[in-house]
Amino acid sequence: RAGSIVGSMMSAGEQRWAWADVDLGAVRHNVEHLRSIVAPSALWAVVKANGYGHGAPEVALAALEGGADGLCVALVHEGIELRAAGVTAPILVLSEQPSTTADDLVRHRLTATVYSIVAVDVLADAAARLGETGVAVHVKIDTGMQRVGARPDAVVDVVGRVGERDPQLRVGGVFTHLAMADEPADEFNSTQLQRLDGVLDDLRSRGLLRADVLVHAANSAGALTNPAARRD
Repeated sequence: RAGSIVGSMMSAGEQRWAWADVDLGAVRHNVEHLRSIVAPSALWAVVKANGYGHGAPEVALAALEGGADGLCVALVHEGIELRAAGVTAPILVLSEQPSTTADDLVRHRLTATVYSIVAVDVLADAAARLGETGVAVHVKIDTGMQRVGARPDAVVDVVGRVGERDPQLRVGGVFTHLAMADEPADEFNSTQLQRLDGVLDDLRSRGLLRADVLVHAANSAGALTNPAARRD
């Protein structure tokens, strides 16, 4: 078990304490169980925001012990923290990051998400400065959640730009995020997956998508309730 204690100052001279006991055995078990449900798809554990308050390094290592194939974070410094804790598994940063973090992304072997030409060029320049080649990036498609990602009609340009920045960069993955995954009966889930498949078909027809590129779309709710969302 891993425990943490958080103190909160209420007023001068008054302090209230609270603590959470995190059962890492339960984390391992949950990952093993979810992985068995989604098989043969791989499972990557999201451990952003300090592992949703449970302790990112501890939860990440437990998830990997439970069979997670990779990890996801929201910010570069979260990925660096995991590397410092000894994590060697792939770590995906789920959105484009400030240009000032590009060197750290490459240096710490964090997989960047891109959805703009500018972000592609910034990362390629960082890889060139650091003498790195074959740096994998994942391209995010906004199929309807309207949070982050390239519009479906812009994805070809982004993927094409990654190809133009070879040998520094390569496309390691293409993904989207389901807006209504926790409502399995909502037809918008199918609409988003159809848009994803349309983009993938277009990329393949243009010779821009290698067979080994990972495709992913299912968050936890999608993985549990929507077999069509379980891709690579």
